[in-house]
Amino acid sequence: MRLVILYDPGADDWSADDVASVLKAVDDIATIFAARGHTVHKVPVRLDLKWLGACRRADLVYNLCEGVHGVAHWEDHVAAALEMAGIPFTGTGSWTMAACRRKAVANAILAAAGLPIPRWLVVQGRVPDEFPLPAIVKPAAEDASAGLDRASVCIDRKQLRQRVAAMTEQFDEVLVQQYIAGREFNVGFVGDRTLPVAELDFTGMPEGSWPILTYAAKWHVGSPEDLGSVPVCPAQISQRLADRITRVAEAAWRTMQGKGYGRVDLRVDEQGRPWVLEVNPNPDLTDSAGLSRMGRAVGWDYSELVRRIAEVALREAQGVKAARELLAPVARTRASRTA
Repeated sequence: MRLVILYDPGADDWSADDVASVLKAVDDIATIFAARGHTVHKVPVRLDLKWLGACRRADLVYNLCEGVHGVAHWEDHVAAALEMAGIPFTGTGSWTMAACRRKAVANAILAAAGLPIPRWLVVQGRVPDEFPLPAIVKPAAEDASAGLDRASVCIDRKQLRQRVAAMTEQFDEVLVQQYIAGREFNVGFVGDRTLPVAELDFTGMPEGSWPILTYAAKWHVGSPEDLGSVPVCPAQISQRLADRITRVAEAAWRTMQGKGYGRVDLRVDEQGRPWVLEVNPNPDLTDSAGLSRMGRAVGWDYSELVRRIAEVALREAQGVKAARELLAPVARTRASRTA
């Protein structure tokens, strides 16, 4: 099989650590398929579109591109180009990517489908005085916890006004959403398989911190927020609650036309009601990330998770038989090529 792995090589202001974090999954996935005898090309996505020619010669594109030159909304265009060219690729389609990243759009679609969404609004001037508090303020069209820190949750009107003002200086659109107190859960999906429910345990968060997954908690390894937000999978909850969470997550994933692989984040309030926070297509695919942890809970090691995601894409594009043939280990007379 000829495999192309797409990724964003980064922007001028990216640090060496930023680049390394992107290349971690790229290199690991390349190693997995090369070890099975497949030809692998690691291809950076740039605005010159030269990457598309390499994709046309591939049997499958492993789409790890989360933007172009660090611009997140261009990831939609990468998926759209692959769709238009008829090239099989992993993960969700361009519509799902675009809708889910624009949080107000996703909330409106999910709410219209009858799913429980905390009250929200996109800031256009002043936040109405009747908007419920506490409220969380975040960018309306970013992902990966961008813009979330210890000051994101506001408990009074003055604090809310100040936070909104600060955020609107950094981001084009800002979303204010009712903060749901309670436990936080994630549900992952690979193809038509729902993975075990995971919980984020915030009991170790620094004193005075809100129990939310900030940017530091997600990306600054060893930070107080990272050490204080511990994933537990499977979640230590009753089967009844797990079923309730799963039903809501599956409905949200279907509503947003999720396919390939993804994750739904939820909160459960004191009355045991699940609330959908976000639908995340193509979440982090490193071995230390949440989706890999969920995979291990059903007996998949990292290489098996990676292989299953490829199989889902190939089955959809070419059928079960073709997917099995393409993914079968290749009898090698020479070392597989990785570029």
